[in-house]
Amino acid sequence: MDATNKQYALRDRAELSAFVNQPFRNNSRIKFTCFDCSPKYFVFGANSGSLYLYDRITTSFLAIFPSQLGTIGKVSISHNEKQIAIGNQTGSIGVLLELEPPHVKEILSTELAPSTDGEGQPIDLGGPAFVTSFCWTEDDRELYCGDSRGIVSLIQFSLFMGRNILNISLHPVLLLENRIVQIDRYKDLLLVSTLSKCVLCNTAREEFKQIGNRPRDGQYGASFVIAHPNTNASAATTTTPSPPLMIVDEEDVRIFCSRPGSRLWEADLEGNVIRTHQFKQAVATAAAAAVAASRRRRSHQQQLQCLQESELATAPTEAPDGTLMVVPFQVLYSIRRQLLLVHDRCQLLIIDPLHSKIVLRTDEFTDITHVAVVDEWIYLLTGENRVFQVRVEIQGDEDPFPTPGMVDEPCLESRKQKQGVYILDSMLNNNNNNNNNNNNGKQLNGKESPLLLSTEATIKEALVSVVRGKYGRNIKQMFMGYEQQQQRTPNGAPERPKTLNLTKIYEPSRSNAFANGNGHALLAEFGIEAEVEDLECDDIMEELVQTRTGQALLGKAMANGAGTGKQQPGKKKFSTSLLDGYETSEDDVTVRNLYLIFRSSIISNLNFADRYAKIFDEYDTETIVRLLRKLETLMEENEEPNARLKCMRIYFHYLKPELLWEIDADSRQFIKDGFIVCNTTDGADRACLERLAHCAACGYYLEATASCHYREIGTSLLQYYWSRKEYDECFAMVKRVPYLWRTITRYYIQDRREDKVVQCVWNLADPELLERAAGELPFELDHWRQLFELAIAYHQRHEMICLSCDKSISGRPEDNQRDNRSAVEANGDGDHRAAGSTEAESQFRQWNYLLGVALAHIRSPTELLCLVRRYADNIPRGAIAPSFYIRCLLLEAK
Repeated sequence: MDATNKQYALRDRAELSAFVNQPFRNNSRIKFTCFDCSPKYFVFGANSGSLYLYDRITTSFLAIFPSQLGTIGKVSISHNEKQIAIGNQTGSIGVLLELEPPHVKEILSTELAPSTDGEGQPIDLGGPAFVTSFCWTEDDRELYCGDSRGIVSLIQFSLFMGRNILNISLHPVLLLENRIVQIDRYKDLLLVSTLSKCVLCNTAREEFKQIGNRPRDGQYGASFVIAHPNTNASAATTTTPSPPLMIVDEEDVRIFCSRPGSRLWEADLEGNVIRTHQFKQAVATAAAAAVAASRRRRSHQQQLQCLQESELATAPTEAPDGTLMVVPFQVLYSIRRQLLLVHDRCQLLIIDPLHSKIVLRTDEFTDITHVAVVDEWIYLLTGENRVFQVRVEIQGDEDPFPTPGMVDEPCLESRKQKQGVYILDSMLNNNNNNNNNNNNGKQLNGKESPLLLSTEATIKEALVSVVRGKYGRNIKQMFMGYEQQQQRTPNGAPERPKTLNLTKIYEPSRSNAFANGNGHALLAEFGIEAEVEDLECDDIMEELVQTRTGQALLGKAMANGAGTGKQQPGKKKFSTSLLDGYETSEDDVTVRNLYLIFRSSIISNLNFADRYAKIFDEYDTETIVRLLRKLETLMEENEEPNARLKCMRIYFHYLKPELLWEIDADSRQFIKDGFIVCNTTDGADRACLERLAHCAACGYYLEATASCHYREIGTSLLQYYWSRKEYDECFAMVKRVPYLWRTITRYYIQDRREDKVVQCVWNLADPELLERAAGELPFELDHWRQLFELAIAYHQRHEMICLSCDKSISGRPEDNQRDNRSAVEANGDGDHRAAGSTEAESQFRQWNYLLGVALAHIRSPTELLCLVRRYADNIPRGAIAPSFYIRCLLLEAK
């Protein structure tokens, strides 16, 4: 029976409170705070810290497990029904072992806090942390738990033969910005919903991707739904040719994420939002229909309502304030991975998400606090320890296997879609191979020859079925593969392209040519008109879904000419699928992995340096540079801002400075350019450079910044070029990154360039450089005279000498005393010792400091006093402390 014609009802309602409350013996102080169920057990957590275990079938009480965890806030039974995870309200996590007798029952516990991020830094809790969601892996050896801080942690159980679990280890997997609402799992994919977004994780490859771009604010869940169970799909597709593209069972799995206003986002396993389902009016309509049905059937004492499709067509009701009734989809409970259950304090809604229908609603239960689902059975915990059960009955779902010759319409349509994919792919990508084959018009490997299928009518029919069906994305890869077939091997066979062109696909939510109008523009090019039902599907997409550039889909479509009938070609995007990609070369695979690690690091807020290192360790520097250039291009095509900067940061966290002496010239130049980009691209760095005075003649900065990014790499590059007397390369770096004036000054001191050292030392105002120069050159009386003259010119005429062309540059003194604290805070990898550079520079410019250093290095204090007396008229009164003169007299006396 067609899914749209199925009938649903709630049956076998019963209250289990009397059985469940039997162990309490009228003890009203013990209250249930949470519960979970499995095919065999009930388990209830109580405010006393104990667990109460019941048999689900007979509702008989089995055991009580006391603990020292306090009030239980969350419980979860493992799939093998041998373990129970427990979370309290203060951050403790416990695991109850081996429910089956005769094993000894024990609870092992660990703590959520303290936690650290990927770099080992402690995480600020900002309040008590507690578990909000549990999710077991299929083998029950790992447990994911989300908490109130937005951290998803993995608990691993170390099992040894002959013994129970010895220890519980916990480490963070995802660091998100707010509370975890719900965690769901399908194979290697972990779906995490927070108060603001949903994140899809491939736990096997540690890849993360956010679903949708529009944030939210509130408690909204997410869940996996299987569109076509494998039992149905296998029978329907046994006679369908297997297309050579990525058509797997996972394409029948959908992700549904709650949105404000009783909406659901539907996404595929690649994390791409397909459409938005609106339920706001349907909820109000269902409420009105339920009330009417209850009144009509009250004489028959009908307790629960069976909402048919005709009943959902009644007019919506309004709340007292005139607004439509809205049920928040806080947590999505899955019923056999086909239906979704949502509830509030007084209502239950059962949704068929694939057909965007509310199939059942009841408001008979009140004060609902917790819900659990086992197969088609729903269990509710309400106030005063009351427990209810109810079963979802689906009429027309008894025969999952279609009889021969009786294939239903959805299966037939799915078969047409897959057949269409096969036809188009064969025509576009394999047709030339078949020209060299002598089997034209015959069977090829049990399938019809593509030449026989490639008639105009057949192509159009295949095109319509694919574009309108769920395999629309695959056709895009076909066409791009067809464009690549201009390149051929010497034997005439098509050559698989070695670029990234096959890994760049059109994203369904952004591509105008394919997504806008569900592919109607593409059909129009073939002279095929869109059907009415196809056009109606366009209204399902939520207009507020933002693209990466911040524009709404509707506005972007209008800007691209959708309103004028003109279609602009969509921008190619890289497939960030969490499933197996469609790669063509080893480089493409590596670049894809690098990009996915980069995206994952942004979402998860963890340090992925080790994952980058595992990739880079397999290649030499020349290959890494080539991969980084491809990665940069890939980021730019996906509209990543500052792509070059992000690529170089990835590499510089891995690069060892000593390797710069052993690599080829092109790679060294790439690293040099990247070092400049890392210090001149970020907004804070540019603002810091703009505040520095520079020479109008040659463009060099007169001063140096307090710090720089990747200082060791820059210093090693300068050392390499200076040792080979490639001074132009050195000064090209210094001109862009003025921090390196400090390194140049050290080389001047080493080479005894007295003509440059004095003015460099004064401009940089670095005490360490002054004291080093005064001791190593050493500074003679003439050097001190030059330094004093520079100080007087600075204080009186606001002049400084250009370190490159030796010209005097005038400026305001307040412009020359730069506060580089903001730059230092931004430069996490720079010279942290420069954090106090502002204070050090201010001290350096004082006469007391200069004369103190001079007195420590000059041979005759009398000569220094004579020099000071020479400039007495230019030194402000009181600028020199009396202690200086006393020290001079004492030293002279010695």
